[in-house]
Amino acid sequence: MKLTVLGGGGVRSAFLAKSLAYNAHRIGLQEVVFLDNSEENLKNFGEIARYVFAAIRPDIHFSLTTDPVSALKDTNYVITTLRVGGDESRVRDERIALNHNTLGQETTGAGGFAMAMRSIPAILNYCRLIEEHAAPDAILFNFTNPSGLVTEAIIKSGFKRRVYGICDAPSELIRELPSILGCDESDLKVECYGLNHFSWFTHFTVKGEDVTDKLVSNPELYSKTAMQYFSPELVQLCDKQLLNEYLYYYYYREVALKAIQDAPETRGETIARINHEMREELRRVDAKKDPEAAFDIWMKHYLRRENSYMQSESQQEKFNTREPLTLQQFIEEPDTGGYAGVALDILEAVNSPTTKRIVVSLQNNGTLDFLRPDDVIEISCDLSKEGLKPVTPVHVPDAQKNMISCVKEYERLAVAAIMQKDKSLAIRALMAHPLVGSWSLAKELVTEYLSEAHFSDWK
Repeated sequence: MKLTVLGGGGVRSAFLAKSLAYNAHRIGLQEVVFLDNSEENLKNFGEIARYVFAAIRPDIHFSLTTDPVSALKDTNYVITTLRVGGDESRVRDERIALNHNTLGQETTGAGGFAMAMRSIPAILNYCRLIEEHAAPDAILFNFTNPSGLVTEAIIKSGFKRRVYGICDAPSELIRELPSILGCDESDLKVECYGLNHFSWFTHFTVKGEDVTDKLVSNPELYSKTAMQYFSPELVQLCDKQLLNEYLYYYYYREVALKAIQDAPETRGETIARINHEMREELRRVDAKKDPEAAFDIWMKHYLRRENSYMQSESQQEKFNTREPLTLQQFIEEPDTGGYAGVALDILEAVNSPTTKRIVVSLQNNGTLDFLRPDDVIEISCDLSKEGLKPVTPVHVPDAQKNMISCVKEYERLAVAAIMQKDKSLAIRALMAHPLVGSWSLAKELVTEYLSEAHFSDWK
């Protein structure tokens, strides 16, 4: 079996390589290819990933390439993790929105739309190559953000292979809960529903017993998990449902906006600065000849990124800051699944007698009865050798239904606008988005985002 990663020279490639190497036996991997259109990224982050993979599974052929055709030739599985436009585009997206006094977060609101304008065409180009060169039964796992919009565009483009949208945020929150509840991970069941970066968690049971009250009343939930950004009072108002961390931008909109505007730099500017400093240091070493030195530089700067996540928006210190690891410690540390975990669970399930619950983005097909059948939603699924069975949530409060319906209307229009390159549809999309919600603002934002030369073919 062959697996191809599109965007394999990204900053997080080492984590993906490690996860794939430790779990290769589960799906019979024989070949792994990391593709990136940046030779510099492959020279640095790709070589670190190559070393990590080879240290764990030297028997599996691992390669780096900038050639998409050879990378996709006869591949069985494709993972996409692209950042089209790089850090500079992210900075521009955020600043345009902030200049209009609205949030520019890179996957939601106006910033998310701008990112989708670049991500969707790039992914659809790769989809055409997958149709032409990959194995007939190839499966696509989309990690490229904004994942929900991109996954919906892939499906609506007529792509004929199986496709799943995956985000690690829901899985990470769920993985934090057993220690608070004092139970084994396998005994906890959770229902997640909504859209990507816009989901809620409900109906918490341990061995069939409802533990919702026990969970939401535990102070550790608000200090030792991603729920640290939310008030217990808000959770009660949400019918005792937990919240995806990205909902902070909706429930605390003016707080987040003021904090970002008052900060010396945006999140995108912080990332761009850290990445620039990291690349400057990496230019002084040869990652292929001295992977330990390259890894130490990468780890130092990677932790600067991760440990500052959501700090300016929430004005809080992270509860789970991490310490640097050596290359050998990184390799030996148990794999947590992360980005690749859900994809591997899906692929392994065909040959497994057990059932596992995962969170994935796929077509609604009646699971949420207030949305259209062809809408892409983020939903808990019970996974077995029979396939994926979406879990219809026990209770979706009207407030959540209204919010989801509103954002989904934006997503439908956004996908249509980008696929048709239609400015008027783009304005309608941002008008529908609750973080914009204004025709005059939407028009100004779309006009500025379309001012880049490569959008000249929009009508």
